[in-house]
Parts: sequence; C-alpha cells; structure tokens
Amino acid sequence: MKNIEGTYRDSMFQITEENISKHSTWTEAIREVFHMSWPIVLGSLSYTVMEFCDKWMVAQLGTVPLAAVGSAGIWSYTMSTLLLGVVGCTGTFVAQSYGKELWKDCSRYTWQGIYLGMFSILLAGVLFVFSETLFSWMKHSPEVTRQELIYFRIRLLGYFPMAVGSALASFFPSISKPRVPMYSAIIGNILNLILNYILIFGKIGFPRFEIAGASYATVISQWTQTLILFFLFLKPSLHQKFRTRTHYHFDFRRMKELIRIGIPAGLSMFLDICNWSIFTSFIVGRFGDVSLASHNIAISFMHLCFMPAVAVSIGISAIVGQWLGRQQVQIAKQRVYVALALCMGYMVTMGCILALFGGILISRIFSKDPEVVHFGHRLLILAALFQAFDAINIICLGALRGAGDTRWVMWAMVINAYGLFLPLAIVMGFVLGWGAFGSWISATIYIAVLSMTLIHRFLSEKWTKIVIFTEPSKI
Repeated sequence: MKNIEGTYRDSMFQITEENISKHSTWTEAIREVFHMSWPIVLGSLSYTVMEFCDKWMVAQLGTVPLAAVGSAGIWSYTMSTLLLGVVGCTGTFVAQSYGKELWKDCSRYTWQGIYLGMFSILLAGVLFVFSETLFSWMKHSPEVTRQELIYFRIRLLGYFPMAVGSALASFFPSISKPRVPMYSAIIGNILNLILNYILIFGKIGFPRFEIAGASYATVISQWTQTLILFFLFLKPSLHQKFRTRTHYHFDFRRMKELIRIGIPAGLSMFLDICNWSIFTSFIVGRFGDVSLASHNIAISFMHLCFMPAVAVSIGISAIVGQWLGRQQVQIAKQRVYVALALCMGYMVTMGCILALFGGILISRIFSKDPEVVHFGHRLLILAALFQAFDAINIICLGALRGAGDTRWVMWAMVINAYGLFLPLAIVMGFVLGWGAFGSWISATIYIAVLSMTLIHRFLSEKWTKIVIFTEPSKI
C-alpha cells in the first residue's frame, strides 16, 4: 500500500505530496462534494418525487387510503432499517479501502454486505406472521387497519432486493462512481410511477388493485433497481480492477468487522426511524384520521427538504471515508463544512417556502378538506423552524458514519429519541392536551437538541481516532 508520499488514484484526481495543497482549497472542496453528491441527490429526488406521486395517486382514493399508506409505508421501512443500517456500513469499509488503494477489499466487503442482506428473507417472514398484531396495537380505525395490512404485507416482498441493493448502492459512491445508483434509481422510480397508475386505477386491462397496486409497484421497482446494480457490479471494467467476480467468498474476518461497525449503525438507524414511526402511529394516529392524514402530508413535503440532504450525507460519508483512508483528516473536515453550508442553505429555503405557501400546496395537491389543509399547514410551519438543525443532524451523521463512529452515535440517538422526544410528545400531546400539534412541538425541540449533540461530537474530532479494520490487508 502506498502512503501519502506515494500516489492515490480515483476517478476524479491523483493525489501526490506535491499537489496535496491543491486539494485543500475550498474551491476543490466544493468541486469534490458537488461531484460526489449531485448524482445521489438526483437519484434520491427521483425517489422522493415518485413517493410524493404515490401518495398523490392514493389520495385520489380518499382520506382513509392516504392515512393507511402513510402509516404502513413508514412501518415497512422502519422494520427493515436494522438490517439496512448494518448492510449500509459496507460503504464505510469500501471507501476507506479505496482510499488506501486496497482495490480487492472493496469487492470483498461488498460481497459480505450482500450475504448479510440475505437475512432479509427471514425478517420478512417473521414480520408477515406478526403484522396483524403490530397494526392492531396502533388502534387506528378498522378500515385504516385493514388497508395498512394489505399494503404492509405486499411490501415485505421487497425486503430482499432492498437489503442487497443497499450493499451494492453503498459500493459505487465509495469508489467515486455515484452516477450508477442514480441511473438505477431513476429507471426504477419511473417504472414505479407507471405501474402505480396502471395498478392503482386498473388501466390497460389490469384489475383495479387500489392501495395494493401501489405496494406491488414499489416492490417491482425495488427488484428492478437491485438487478441493475448487481449486473453493473459484475461488469468487466469493474472486475478488472476490483475482481468483483472472483472475490465473492464468505470472509469471516471481514464479516465480523462489518457486523462490529454495522450493528451500532443499524440499531441507530432502526431506533431513529422507529421513534418517528411510534410518533406517527401511536401518538399522532390516536388523534384521528384528519391528524394522521395531515401528518402524512406534512412528512411528504418534508421529504422534499431533507432527502437531498440525506443524499449529500451519503456522498460525504464516502468522501470522509476516502480521505481518512489517505490519512488526511483536515481535508475530510473541510468537505464536511462545505456539505453543511450547502444543505443548511437549501433546507432553510425550502422550509420558508412551505411555511408561506403550505396551505395552498396541500389544497392543490393532496386534499380539499379544510381541516386537513389548515392543520397540515400548521405542521409545515413548525417543520420550517427546525430545517437548519435537521441539516446539521443529517450531515454530521453521514460524516461520523464514514469514520466508523457508529457506537457513540447509537447512544446519542437512543438517549435523545427515547429520553426526550417521545416522552415529551406524550406529555405535550396527551397530558397537556395540545394534541398532535403539541406533539410536533416536541419533535422540533428534539431535532434542535440532537443537532447540538452531533455537532459537538464532530468538533471534538474523536471520530478521527477510530480504526475500523482489525488487521492490515494485503493488496
């Protein structure tokens, strides 16, 4: 392995001792963050737009299907996040291996991630058996519960491609090829949109599946995206450099490393999403169908704010991993500051737009129900208040993940979510009698406090001391 006195190569530039100062400039930092992030942003935006369209199409069926698809969709994703979080840490190992020029390790770790993704089959089977119990606990109206079960159980068919796809999608940005997941996401989401129209409303000779059609369309899209990524992973040019076709053997040491770093990341991701799912289904959902529908609409608009930031976070995770692999901590930090500035500017701007025009947007896109429009707009005003804090959370999480600082993040998420957010939501919503709006105030406080926690950790630089590899690897 060459150290910094040698030469590093990736698809963007070569790094040598003589030109290292060039890569320390802010112009170069902006260029690198933009190069890595824009394809991921475009891919995630395509997903966000398609998800937005999903809910718009389901909304044509009425308030009950809209409430059901929001809640069931959240829980479908929530129950997969523990495994997705573990598998997604494949990118941390690939990025740092890439920075060290350990090309074959990039494919070795990716294959271990693929093998971990196979546990999704067992997870889906268990969830199918217990799904009725899960949704009965939420105490939604009988018709909402019935439609939630239909949507949720079909979505379980997409767990396997979603998990395997997570490992593959982590590989490409980590080797500075972020456009590959973008193309697969756009193709899959266009297919999802077309199938939604056909299957929800029963077009071109297909039966009218309604809410089930939206779920089938999503599953088919997930399989399509994963197959595209897998075939590209095995293509000759990547095999020539990374040996993607030959280094597929199960590797106990690397699997153990991936699990050691990945389990805290998976728990962190699961517990974070789970607390929002509990918030949606067990707190906001208990205030009635109008509150739940308004909440789901507000969350849909919020996705337009934070999904691009999440995409930048994925990119910054790969960038941090690569620069740490090259032992260039200051350059890694500089890239994070650039990402923070870009995302805070975007999210604050979007928050202002939703606060000012939220009522008009809700009435023209989702619902003419005056109660839904009024309450949904109030929630969007609250959401606007925490956009800058949320940008800090998202980017810091990506940076710390790229360094392998997953255990500390897990405890920070647990303490803030379950020690502050949910208890405060219960107090403000039920004890003080402020309803769903009061519970959303607690969400605003939680996001602000969490952002201060994560930025403190980042500034402490303790993440720079973490070693994710248990022993040196050979080229």
